[in-house]
Amino acid sequence: MKYLSGEEIIPSLKNALKELNTTPPSCLTERLHIAWQEEVGPAREMLFQILENHRIAVSQGLPLCQDTGVVTAHAEIGTDVVITGPPLSSLLDQAVREVYRESSFRSSMLSDPLFGENTKNNTPGVYTYEPLEGDTLKVTLLVKGGGCDNFSALAMLEPGSGFEKLEAFVLSVVHEKGARACPPLVLGIGAGGTGATVLSLATRALSRALGTVHPDSRYAALEKRVRSSINRSGIGPQGVGGKTTCLEVRIESGPCHIATFPVAMVASCHVFRRKVLTW
Repeated sequence: MKYLSGEEIIPSLKNALKELNTTPPSCLTERLHIAWQEEVGPAREMLFQILENHRIAVSQGLPLCQDTGVVTAHAEIGTDVVITGPPLSSLLDQAVREVYRESSFRSSMLSDPLFGENTKNNTPGVYTYEPLEGDTLKVTLLVKGGGCDNFSALAMLEPGSGFEKLEAFVLSVVHEKGARACPPLVLGIGAGGTGATVLSLATRALSRALGTVHPDSRYAALEKRVRSSINRSGIGPQGVGGKTTCLEVRIESGPCHIATFPVAMVASCHVFRRKVLTW
């Protein structure tokens, strides 16, 4: 058995959350720089401003975006892992409370959407759990702002619909909401499961590392196809027009009932904040 305590887990969580909000991954900077080289006019200037914003944030330890988002975490917990003391959800919330206060990050969480008030510490986060064999604890952190979360969409397509119908749904949402989600976007698409679970599939897709390709070559080809279609939309960086509306598309699929075809999408803005911790 492996025994873990808050003293072992919380410092790593805090360091990761601060890094996520102040330091873009090098692969993201590289992708944005390549896009800047390929753009012209207002789109090129907008990408320059995004890259300059990232540079200033890193040099001064400031947030990459004023919206320091909602903290989500997916924990894969080995059956031979024992967390002593408070449960993992409490440790995650403690790390969020402390780092958001210490770093003066914006608190954006309401205790209830209709009758609540700002919790003033950006908790609670949104956490999911998956039991696995072994003695490893793996936590995938994803920080998302409100603008890109408002892009999320769910559809129940006609059973038996081909990929063209899925692509058409994606493009319709991109045309309707894409400019307001702070592109260039990273897009996660879920297909299958149920209406209640397909958004989780989409979030799993979004949580993949930048630059990864679907292991199934058929889905890898579809991801490339949808990205190309989105970039032909002309929405461009921050909606000013251009060729770079989407940096990556990822698809995750799952079994579904023969009489259903659930499809969902979630997105990250150009500040893609994702990190994996392992104990």
